[in-house]
Amino acid sequence: MTMQGFLLSATRRSSGKTMIAMGLCRALRNRGVNLAPFKKGPDYIDPMWIGTAAGKPCVNLDFNSMTEQEIAGKFACHCRGQDMALVEGTMGLFDGVSISGTDSNAALAKQLGLSVILVVDCKGMTRGIAPLLIGYQAFDPELNLIGVILNNVSGQRHESKLRSAIRNYTDLPVIGVMAHQAEMTIDERHIGLLTSVEDPHVTRSVEKIASIAESALDIDLLINLLKQHRIDLMHQDYGEQLPCVKGLRLGIARDQAFSFYYCDDIEAIERAGIDIHYFSPLEDGGLPEVDALLIGGGFPELHAERLECNSSMLASIAGFCGSGRPVYAECGGLMYLARSIGWQGRRHRMAGYLPVDVRMNERPIGRGYVALAPTDRHLWHQGPEFAISQSFPVVKAHEFHHSSIEGIDEDIDYAWEIVRGHGVDGRHDGFVRQGVLAGFSHLRNTQGYPWVEHFTRYIAQNHA
Repeated sequence: MTMQGFLLSATRRSSGKTMIAMGLCRALRNRGVNLAPFKKGPDYIDPMWIGTAAGKPCVNLDFNSMTEQEIAGKFACHCRGQDMALVEGTMGLFDGVSISGTDSNAALAKQLGLSVILVVDCKGMTRGIAPLLIGYQAFDPELNLIGVILNNVSGQRHESKLRSAIRNYTDLPVIGVMAHQAEMTIDERHIGLLTSVEDPHVTRSVEKIASIAESALDIDLLINLLKQHRIDLMHQDYGEQLPCVKGLRLGIARDQAFSFYYCDDIEAIERAGIDIHYFSPLEDGGLPEVDALLIGGGFPELHAERLECNSSMLASIAGFCGSGRPVYAECGGLMYLARSIGWQGRRHRMAGYLPVDVRMNERPIGRGYVALAPTDRHLWHQGPEFAISQSFPVVKAHEFHHSSIEGIDEDIDYAWEIVRGHGVDGRHDGFVRQGVLAGFSHLRNTQGYPWVEHFTRYIAQNHA
């Protein structure tokens, strides 16, 4: 099977790549193109916007938590039946943790056979764009760089100089020219972009960005270039094994305060046979009838007053946790289960199940990839079928939080020891209390650590 596909990257971060990716996704969708959207790396917010623009979930491809075979298999699986794949990169085209570039955007593009479109922030640049592009072409001749998009162009004269330099010194076609426009931005705050679920006018915002992209980019040229460089989708099996636990009900917190979930992790939970029931800690008066809870990350600090005022939900959550039934909470979920959240000079009462307080800080406390070693107190790893030290010596995940924990009881149990990262105290992550596991690290359901399998099996064991 062959299809069209490309990776949209940039020379560096904050070049306008995400806005252009959104505009392209919606513009292509408006033309009737069945698009499979992907995002490189562990990010949550960009995929929300890209998925909204594309009209289907955006899948993350992450070298840190996934093997190359797994990436190829997941990519092929989500591309089947689609006309085109768009992968938004992260940072710059050749950036990454590895000095050899094995985890870069370029490496992902080559592995999947994707052509590359490069976004260049042209502010303050004219003829200098030529050696920049020549360098990018020469640095990795195996990379199929097929065109450029010029962003932050200040006017017609600026555009003319840029086009002339590119035409005289390179063979790269210019797919489009974008001026700096306020409509091509999304509000940011302390931890990144505003999420799509928090924008009350999300459809209007996406359509406006798409309209600008449609007029500024030569989408016909892009499609013709991609037709010349089709990718071959080989059959790939990424080996997902899931227990069958039909009849169990899982409540998942989902609203403006809690929205950080990987779409394919949720799909894996559904494939395991679990019935998902979404609820809103902001709006609902209590929990649905469920056997377990999943409370993901998000921005509870931004909605702390509303969360505090919903006392019936706080009591319902605290009561559920106190019953010993399974609960998994990540980052924002941990904060919600604490006694309080302190931010901007105010302290807001939360569920109070975990005997700790949360304080928001101006700078990140934990940021980036983490490595976790399971302890013998990990709830999901109890029983003879688990040989923790052999099966999962180190689990790869990520964290990004401005929050720190205060008043930790010395006798509290932890699910993880920190090999790399910060967690709750620089040495541990994952508070364990009765049936609750709550930590700052964000897990991804992968072959390296199939957390969905472990969590669903734990739910089934506790329901028996």
